[in-house]
Amino acid sequence: MADDLAGLKRGQTAQEAVDEARMLANWYSSNAPTTTRLVAPDLPPPKPATGDDVPFDRHGRPPMSQRATDHAALVLVYSFGSLPVGAAISLVLWRLSSVSPTTLTIVGVGTVGVITSIGVAARMIGRAVRDGASALPTNTVNHFTGPNYVQHNELHTETKWFGTTHNELPGNRE
Repeated sequence: MADDLAGLKRGQTAQEAVDEARMLANWYSSNAPTTTRLVAPDLPPPKPATGDDVPFDRHGRPPMSQRATDHAALVLVYSFGSLPVGAAISLVLWRLSSVSPTTLTIVGVGTVGVITSIGVAARMIGRAVRDGASALPTNTVNHFTGPNYVQHNELHTETKWFGTTHNELPGNRE
């Protein structure tokens, strides 16, 4: 019996060793039914790290919030989207390699001038809209309490040939 128990693994009981031997015999046997369940021994939980252990980074992406994950995915998508733009710019620069530096300077200054004029125009339009909005009268809302008589008048507009417009209130219609 001592010779049989000498093959026990550390922390394994005699019953577990017998069960393991029976399962191995069933596994290699051609006429025995297949084992459908294996009970793993309960292992003690690992001890917390103490002493000189150094923390290490996990592989892959670090844990992030959903917003940060979405932002990272957008950055990846935009980086792939920049490939065709970069290829087009490379093609244009390759074709321009035979052009003289004077021509390149004129084209560059012209492009900067167009972009600057568009920016100035956009700023002027924004300023005009802001000034126009500030010149509008303030919206006055009157709140009344008690019985009020409200008269609803509908203005009927009729436009005829050559832009002649006739505005009529309901009482003036014939």
